[in-house]
Amino acid sequence: MIQLKHYTAIANELQESEPEKFELLEEEINIIIHKLKFIHIENRPMVEIVDLSNPTADPTYIEEISEIAGAQNNPLVKEPENTEILIFINDNPAFLGTLPDLLNDQYNDYKAVKNNNIFIVQKPEFAKHKEDFLLDTEIFAEIIQSKYFVYGHEGKHWIKFDL
Repeated sequence: MIQLKHYTAIANELQESEPEKFELLEEEINIIIHKLKFIHIENRPMVEIVDLSNPTADPTYIEEISEIAGAQNNPLVKEPENTEILIFINDNPAFLGTLPDLLNDQYNDYKAVKNNNIFIVQKPEFAKHKEDFLLDTEIFAEIIQSKYFVYGHEGKHWIKFDL
């Protein structure tokens, strides 16, 4: 797992300014990490995240929350045939109408497309505000490790896209 630099910075700031929020963040992130600690990294799904928001979020932030949520981010094996889950970040409702063509043109050879594992994060400003670190992590956890996490964000902040 990568170093949790974003989490650490947010936690340190909250610990001093808002101890109750710090305790909640620490407890919830630790629950996610603990639930997934017995799933070896090579058994975690390979996830490709396509940030189509404007402006885009910090890629290191997205990588960190996706790894906490149970994704495998190994650039050495990140090939279309290995990508089990494809996540698009786009809060524009019109995106749903353009997605089939985008998938056909650019992602047709992806394992995730062939297996219908395509998701859209529709939460406005996803991964752009540190106060939403826990919520953003929960959204990814529901998508990436759906057997272990249900927070009730499906339909509100993200959807599964069926071909």
